[in-house]
Amino acid sequence: MKMPWHGKSGLAKATAFLATLLGVSLGLCGVNFVAVMSAVSWGGSSSMAASVLTFTGIVELAGIAVGIVGLVIVAIIAIVRTFLPRSEAPSDQEKSE
Repeated sequence: MKMPWHGKSGLAKATAFLATLLGVSLGLCGVNFVAVMSAVSWGGSSSMAASVLTFTGIVELAGIAVGIVGLVIVAIIAIVRTFLPRSEAPSDQEKSE
């Protein structure tokens, strides 16, 4: 299976990884919400099921937060790189002078 960040480097790799993390976390959070609503509508859930669903919900929310914050940081870095001039390494001729 080919990962979305395979063959990329730098900011493109970070963006692909963080976007994948965000998408998967959002999807799993939706599934967790449906599981909780199903358990509640069936008359409650056992304490173990509630504990597991609570833990997975927290992990999913952490994944969403990491994905969003990471994408914002990558966007800021990309904007800064676009507007700031890059310092080029001196050529061999300039070094010898």
